Amino acid sequence: MKKKILMLLMSLIMMTMVMSCTTNTVDVVEPYLASVSFPSEGQYKILGRVDFETSKGKSGFKDFLEYAKSVYPETDDVVNIIVDSDNTYQVSTGYTAKTTRTLKSSVYMMSGIAIQYIEQ
Repeated sequence: MKKKILMLLMSLIMMTMVMSCTTNTVDVVEPYLASVSFPSEGQYKILGRVDFETSKGKSGFKDFLEYAKSVYPETDDVVNIIVDSDNTYQVSTGYTAKTTRTLKSSVYMMSGIAIQYIEQ
């Protein structure tokens, strides 16, 4: 009887080891857009580079422009905008050896050049 119980326990331990899952966290940086042109009309003064890091819900141009105005109060526009995202995924491998990626968080990084238009 002890031999059968021991064999059953060993079988359960082996099945548990085979069916266990592993989980890792992976950071991925993905570039989205680069607009590298300056306005062709009129005169403008370059104020400086602005870097803005935000969440998914606050990643619009309006929020970026408001942030640029907080850094350079005389800002009229932001040009040469580059948008990247830093995504963190949870990677799980199950007993079937199928790998799944689940998005845990996203951070958006926006960078551009603040300019002020000069009246002629």
